[in-house]
Amino acid sequence: MNIMPNKLTIAQLFATPNEQFLVPSYQRRYAWGYNQYLALYQDIARLKDDDGHLFGMIILHTSFHTGGINKPEIVDGQQRMTTLVLFLKAFEMIYREKNKEEKANDIQKMILCHGLDDIKKPKVILGDCDNDDIEQLIIHNQVEEIKNNNIKNAFLDYKLWLSELDLESINKLFYKLTNIAVIIRLDVSMAQDAYKLFETINNRGLRLTPTDIIKNFLLGHAAKINQTETLNNVKTLWSNIIKALDSLDTDDFLRQLMCSILHRRIPKTKLVYEFKKYYCKHVENAELLGEYEYYQNADDALSAEEDEEGEEDDNNNATSPDENEEVQEEDNNKISIVEFLRNLEALSLAYRKISLSTHEIPKINKRLKNLNNILSKPAYIFLMHFLNEDEYETKEKVEVLKYIETLMLRRHICEKKTNENDDIFSKMVKLVSKNNIRFEIESFINDNGYMPDDNEFMDMLPKHQFKGKLINRAKYILEQIEYHKRGNTDELAVSSGGAVELEHIIPQTINTKKSKEEFGDWQTYLGDNSLIKHKKYVHLIGNMTLLGESLNIQAYNNPFAKKKNSYRKSSFLITQELAKQNDFKYVHVDKRSGKLAEIALKIWKA
Repeated sequence: MNIMPNKLTIAQLFATPNEQFLVPSYQRRYAWGYNQYLALYQDIARLKDDDGHLFGMIILHTSFHTGGINKPEIVDGQQRMTTLVLFLKAFEMIYREKNKEEKANDIQKMILCHGLDDIKKPKVILGDCDNDDIEQLIIHNQVEEIKNNNIKNAFLDYKLWLSELDLESINKLFYKLTNIAVIIRLDVSMAQDAYKLFETINNRGLRLTPTDIIKNFLLGHAAKINQTETLNNVKTLWSNIIKALDSLDTDDFLRQLMCSILHRRIPKTKLVYEFKKYYCKHVENAELLGEYEYYQNADDALSAEEDEEGEEDDNNNATSPDENEEVQEEDNNKISIVEFLRNLEALSLAYRKISLSTHEIPKINKRLKNLNNILSKPAYIFLMHFLNEDEYETKEKVEVLKYIETLMLRRHICEKKTNENDDIFSKMVKLVSKNNIRFEIESFINDNGYMPDDNEFMDMLPKHQFKGKLINRAKYILEQIEYHKRGNTDELAVSSGGAVELEHIIPQTINTKKSKEEFGDWQTYLGDNSLIKHKKYVHLIGNMTLLGESLNIQAYNNPFAKKKNSYRKSSFLITQELAKQNDFKYVHVDKRSGKLAEIALKIWKA
């Protein structure tokens, strides 16, 4: 492993005019938050003249120098390098505001580079998702055009903090940053060595995410294959995957991916292990990896005792031997790393459409929105494969999605173990490509007793507490009941935005001075023990309805009497019905919850 370490000041690191540090597009976006960039600022501000400060290390994959711009690739250190550029840009702009043009121009030379054409370019080039942002800031001095709030916030805060200092203090801080603090630059000429060094240095605890480790595992393998075309293809494909998952949890995508491949639940603590083990057994040229022998002989059993991830219901995560069965492919069925990543790319694009409800077919997208409102993330394990399958017609896909809506809603309402959902949808992936898949799925669900029965659903819905993140689930139920009352004619589409609100008939707060001014004296109106009962009743489905944002609810002597005026004007049948009642107290919540449960049973049929 040929490594060239150099201890450099920041001024020295940014001194070469024809060097441009490249953050590859397969890297994650700039993600430092307030605590990280504040800590860097405070570390510099607290330095004394005779102190030293180590920024840490950056690992660069370098190639032969040319007469133009040399572009070493940042394998590790992109967050730190980007933050330094943002900090230096803040200094430049502050100096210009103070008419210190010479100083500002010196800083500009640090954060810009140029080749033989003398065209100025940013010193650090970010990945595809962030590159426009850094160019807008560094080249055009435009802040409002920046889309990544992490970049914008870091720069604006640095500029704000500098603006609060006098010129002497700014000069001292700049000197500390550029001439006292140092960074270790590791130049590595071989790509495979750079990726391996990255994992070796970082894989010692919580710092690296599973996505980081898997990325470097793949790039390291591609480099060992020793084919430039393969490495470039892998970089491009990984970049496409990261772009497809932009704003989504990449770790969870990879975890759900492995669930779908292995047909069993995989906790995050086991993600890297299970990924590497599967990869070594199913991808060509894996024997080039130093870890190959270890994963060839690895025990297939998933140890529940080692799962300390703290995920919901993980204490019930014991897996029986038959659930750990994994279909082993023969060596002659191995695929290339490029084909492996092409499959991942296709699934990542499908995953994005599911997660963000952006499917191109409206009928399918409508069902995806419903599933997301219910909070059905475990279903993504199955859906990214199912919706990617071309052999099914839209009508068949919609029918399956409707059935999954029923399954997930019933399981949520009946409070079934959440971690069991991962297992259900992991096993369901085996059914993809089968004929009459709606029947196959229903048989699988019924044979294993996964669908709560009518009596349990009827009993639990009126008691279910819809609060916090479950508000959209309540809104979804009321929307579907409204459609049902209108005969499901598709003539009405309830707005998913702020135009329609989930209205608590008995307000969420009834005992404060402000609530009494806004809504009336509900505490007296509801009678004895109203506060004790309030917590139990306020978040029940019977106490909720749909109401347009413009129908403001105001106080009156009898709170419900005034609300009825707004309910009467509503376009929703379930809300208009409330205006016909004389009173609405806790007993009415119980009755209405029961009636809504009866309608729900007709809509979400097992």
